[in-house]
Amino acid sequence: MIPFVLASERTARMTNQHPGVDDRLALAGQAAPTGPTSVRAAISLCREINGQLVLAGQVARRDGNLLAEGRVGDDVDLSTAQACARQCALNLLEAARAHLGTLERVRSVLKLAVYVASAPGFTEQHLVADAASIVMAEVIEGELPVRIAIGVAALPLASPVEIEATFELAGPEAPSPTGPRG
Repeated sequence: MIPFVLASERTARMTNQHPGVDDRLALAGQAAPTGPTSVRAAISLCREINGQLVLAGQVARRDGNLLAEGRVGDDVDLSTAQACARQCALNLLEAARAHLGTLERVRSVLKLAVYVASAPGFTEQHLVADAASIVMAEVIEGELPVRIAIGVAALPLASPVEIEATFELAGPEAPSPTGPRG
């Protein structure tokens, strides 16, 4: 079972020096330094619209390689699937940072859709999805996202997990009419 700490509890435990969102992403895991890329020219990784950032599905790739291949409950065990979900979440955050330049504009994670390639009889998709929710809560903080966990027969590239997300964005900072204050 994955330990879960609410953002408010985690914040209360932190020292006086509160890391920024980009720093929390670095603490959460080792995502690709340049962010994920699409191997298909026909899709965009992100689309910013009406104060939201919609992110295309990310598979469990690190350094260009899948963490695992196959169906959960058959070729892939639950703990490996959870590691895959964490990597998918980190890849989503990296894609958002690459698009926005920083994660400081991300106000909250509105929705996660977690797809789990599942063997017949595997019914713990929600436990796989929990791993991604925890990463998002650790990095973005705030309310937990609305989430759906869906078992499917197969996913692209034989990845055991694929996750898409929608983030709520804060508007760009407006410059002060009187300039910087000293």
